[in-house]
Amino acid sequence: MALPLAMAGCSGLQSRSARARSKARDFVTVRDGRFELRGGPCFYVGTNLWYGCYLCDPALPGGRQRLIRELDRLQLIGVNNIRLLAGSETSSLAGAIPRGITRSPDDWDEGLLRGLDFCLAEMARRDMRAILFLSNYWQWSGSFAQYVRWITGETIPDPDLPVMARGDWHGFMQFSARFYANPAANELYRDYVSQVIRRRNTVNGRLYRDDPAIMTWELANEPRPGTDDDQTMDDVPLFVRWVDDTARFIHEEDPHHLVCTGSEGIWGCLKKPDVFVQAHNTPAIDYVTVHMWLKNWGWLKDPQLSAEYDIAAGKARDHVEQHTVLATDTLHKPLVLEEFGLPRDHEKYAPGTPTTARDDYFGRMFQQVVDSCKAGRALQGANFWTWGGEGRTGTGEPYSATVLTGDPPCEPQGLNSVFDSDTSTHRVIAQANEKLAAVARAA
Repeated sequence: MALPLAMAGCSGLQSRSARARSKARDFVTVRDGRFELRGGPCFYVGTNLWYGCYLCDPALPGGRQRLIRELDRLQLIGVNNIRLLAGSETSSLAGAIPRGITRSPDDWDEGLLRGLDFCLAEMARRDMRAILFLSNYWQWSGSFAQYVRWITGETIPDPDLPVMARGDWHGFMQFSARFYANPAANELYRDYVSQVIRRRNTVNGRLYRDDPAIMTWELANEPRPGTDDDQTMDDVPLFVRWVDDTARFIHEEDPHHLVCTGSEGIWGCLKKPDVFVQAHNTPAIDYVTVHMWLKNWGWLKDPQLSAEYDIAAGKARDHVEQHTVLATDTLHKPLVLEEFGLPRDHEKYAPGTPTTARDDYFGRMFQQVVDSCKAGRALQGANFWTWGGEGRTGTGEPYSATVLTGDPPCEPQGLNSVFDSDTSTHRVIAQANEKLAAVARAA
């Protein structure tokens, strides 16, 4: 029987409203200090695959086919959250990727953006979620320093040159931190951020700001106030203000998605807990992050099961616990361990060499996430570094644009890569995701 026109119109409005509510439920949100998706808790063990847009560049033969296989493999071990690079800057620094999305001011590489389109579209097909970092404090993907150079014309101190050739980490870090106080450099950065947020995906037609496959806009990879010198304390208010202003800007451009800093945590906040709290206390930052690097921080020399390893792994647990307490009791925001990794035993690079220490380390850190979720505390997710998948290396050779292993260009390739052949590591990841799914069902 035909409905009266008034009822038909009402029925149509209800249908559109229901569709809108259903779409809104597809976005990851934060409520009462907990990640939620579709009305329930959202706990996860995911990965980092920064090179997604490079792998899916239309000009790279076979890259998109490989990405499809990589996502299928990750889905099999329960990974549904992936941290991706969504902003890079062309740079001539020795350890930097030679091709950035931003080639020069207001000149963006459409091939790499189409690569990001493809990656996000394939993730959407699998109901995966992306964390997108929009620039970098460090040199390997261009960095804040490149924005400063574009404005000032000054030469960036190159941290990856030998010391005798004026390799200068301290100088680079100071140069990169000048970004926060340079309005013109920030305008270039914001121009790019707006372009990405408003971009229409060329594969599925979705606007990025309306795409539930995106979980988070991340201000940058590991933004810091500057060097760890005491004098940098004078710059902390500037950094805190930059975080707040930038996060609010992104929320104004896009009200649907979460925003976080991408910070290392206390380690990247002058190693001072109060600076970490100051930088993340703004309501414009939806959740907080911590990174954990046993080797890089000098806590472990040789990755292997040993007394030294047990001490280092205990330090890692305590470090993450310190952040969990601050996030739970002081900031009242979810916490993600979004970067941590370990080389293969004795720092080998080739697939097939043992990963006994890494597997144990992953298991410990994942269990810390599970225990936190069971207890209703802040630590609710982890993204291991890094998925290498089909990428292949043997001796830690330099970065190649066609052999992508997940390690940044400034590091030996294969250093922290989890390859598709690392089945023992895959089991550890899968078991952690199974435990988290059970916790979520019981919540």
